Amino acid sequence: MQKFGLVLLVIGLVYGAWRLLGAGQEAPGGQIEFTRQGVEITFDREQQIRQIRVRDKPGETVIASDTGPGGHKVLPVFIPWRPGHEYEFEICLRDGGKIRLSARSPDKPPATISFFLQAPYGLNSEENVGLVTNGSTFAINLLITNHADQKVGGILDVSIPPELEVAAVPPVMRLERRDGVNHVLGPASLTAENEIWNEQIQVKAGEAGRKATITARLHLDNGREQREWDKQAVIQISSLADISNNVKVAKVDLPVDASGRLEPKVQTGALAYQPPSRLLQFFTGEREDRRFDEDPLTFAAIRISNDGDQQVLALVTAKMTDIVTGKMSPAFTAPQNKNGGLGYSYGIAAVPAHSSNQVILPIYLDENRAVAGKYELQTETRIFGVSQVVSTSKQPVTLTVHDNKPLYATLFMTLVAVLGVSWFVWRQESALRRVSSKEMVIVALFGTVTFVTVNLPATVLMDIAHVIFGPFSFLFTGFFSQTVLYALMVALAVVLPRPGAVSLMIVVRFILNGFIFGHFSPMNILLYAALAVFLEAGLFFTGVTRGRGCRSRLSIVILAVVCGVVDIITSYMSMMAYMMLYRLYYADWYIWTVLAAGFVYCAIGAAIGCRLGDSLKRTAMD
Repeated sequence: MQKFGLVLLVIGLVYGAWRLLGAGQEAPGGQIEFTRQGVEITFDREQQIRQIRVRDKPGETVIASDTGPGGHKVLPVFIPWRPGHEYEFEICLRDGGKIRLSARSPDKPPATISFFLQAPYGLNSEENVGLVTNGSTFAINLLITNHADQKVGGILDVSIPPELEVAAVPPVMRLERRDGVNHVLGPASLTAENEIWNEQIQVKAGEAGRKATITARLHLDNGREQREWDKQAVIQISSLADISNNVKVAKVDLPVDASGRLEPKVQTGALAYQPPSRLLQFFTGEREDRRFDEDPLTFAAIRISNDGDQQVLALVTAKMTDIVTGKMSPAFTAPQNKNGGLGYSYGIAAVPAHSSNQVILPIYLDENRAVAGKYELQTETRIFGVSQVVSTSKQPVTLTVHDNKPLYATLFMTLVAVLGVSWFVWRQESALRRVSSKEMVIVALFGTVTFVTVNLPATVLMDIAHVIFGPFSFLFTGFFSQTVLYALMVALAVVLPRPGAVSLMIVVRFILNGFIFGHFSPMNILLYAALAVFLEAGLFFTGVTRGRGCRSRLSIVILAVVCGVVDIITSYMSMMAYMMLYRLYYADWYIWTVLAAGFVYCAIGAAIGCRLGDSLKRTAMD
């Protein structure tokens, strides 16, 4: 009974908490806005909607429509609403809930004609003053839209004050001068629903410091009624110097993501590109001239500041140029189906007075022309609709092209390691039967000495060397990890001139290093196995493991060169494997410096190992 009561208590507590949480949550709601096509419902939060029903006040269903899967924050509903009527909306959610809303439609029907005057082009002139530079040419945009299913015709009269000079008029319009004021007149005819009449008048700004008011009067007649619209646009003419002092490129961030956030762990102005694998192209049959740059390589966030008293509609362009020639780089041209085929990116930012705004532009890369090197991102800012540049900025950019050498080197290193280990496992019994107990003791002794004189100092002193020498710490640690190591390995090969002795020594060193320092990693397995395979091949080629030993100075020199080459191969593959497995990057000059230093250290160590092996041979075998 106690257990049963405890279960009931838990159930009651859970139910009470659920009711409290449910009571604390507000019922979902939304707002309704009537449009020309119907209504637009904006919810408080995203909703999973299954169906929507719309009824007028008498209860007659206007529409019942199912919606597709996915969340909706804004839901457009296309209905033929009547002015001054009440409508009820029932939104059925996929979790079984319902949202009920109601709204009254406007008392007047939606406008059948819309008329816009923009000067300069793109600026809503009813709310803002258009800012242009003196002597610049800009466009006055005239836009008429017919929203009714009937023919509409009329006359448009645009008066342009003396402060502005008419440069060009559309073919369908004509220029007249009345009372010292230029008038551009022409017919406007729209015959179908949603038809658009759009023309531009090109004008040239006069002296700086003046204001000009453009007036456009539209007289329309649809056969049943006549109507007139009057629109005005105020133009402020300023000098290029004044606008340049106020409108500037405040900041350029590169690279950023599509939302404008800086890429983490990436230096400003540093771009990296990984070309497609040729192996993948071979197996998939893709042509090598195919472009993989339909998506941008990265983005640039350009912030425009405006210290003036007027809002500015800024047109911002971004071009990646060659740092030597100053011309746009072919490697960074956008595809023909992007940005209107211009080859560079552009965007528009509305910058309020005494404020700033940001525009995010895509940066494309043509991998068929991508060349690593230094470039320059040039940004230009114009007043939208005006040809003159008011502000520029330049930022250095470094492009790094990552090739597939790390992948191929890692695959080759893995193949060598797998074949070497497989051969060792396959032949271990027959190989070990030919090794006496005394020789096994010598191999174990050399492996232990190698661990104590190479791995132990390198591990302990590695961090100290990095602090003191930085990226050139290999000049210090190379004495242990290369000179001493190769001296002991070559000495063992001289003492025990048979294939496999050095490999057994490397196995002993690997086991000690793994159990004491915990260095059982895929990278160490690949490195030790590749070292054993290539060094055994080098010692066999020079005759050391065939009993010829180091009989002359020439043979010592050849052995030293071969050991240096073995270290170059293994060191290069290990650096490529680090780049592949750990996403590291090494500059080419750094790789060649490491390889050159390793060659010298290993050649010296091999020469020392010959002398050391000759000295130990009699003692070790007595």
